[in-house]
Amino acid sequence: MSFLKRLYFFLFGLSIGIIILIFITNKKDTRFNYLPNKRVLNDIHKKTWVFKDSTDLITKVSFLEKFNVNFSKSNVKLDSCKVYFVESDNKNFEIKNCLNEAYFKKIN
Repeated sequence: MSFLKRLYFFLFGLSIGIIILIFITNKKDTRFNYLPNKRVLNDIHKKTWVFKDSTDLITKVSFLEKFNVNFSKSNVKLDSCKVYFVESDNKNFEIKNCLNEAYFKKIN
């Protein structure tokens, strides 16, 4: 079998595998979070949100898209609930990330 035939078979199988993988990941709502910022935001996104200031509610979609974690201000070495400072253009929050809940506190 020549090299070109083997290459065609390989590319054909690879394309079918990629198409199947795309269908599986779309149905499961899978997110690929490789960076630390996205991992922390996704972990907070999954939990129950509790707001101390009820006037400053945010949506979960805008939380994933617009906010960034400031790790230099955050305290992640705590055992019980880690404290993260999350910032966007106009809103800053201190988030206490516990086991089942995330407590939001607005920072001026």
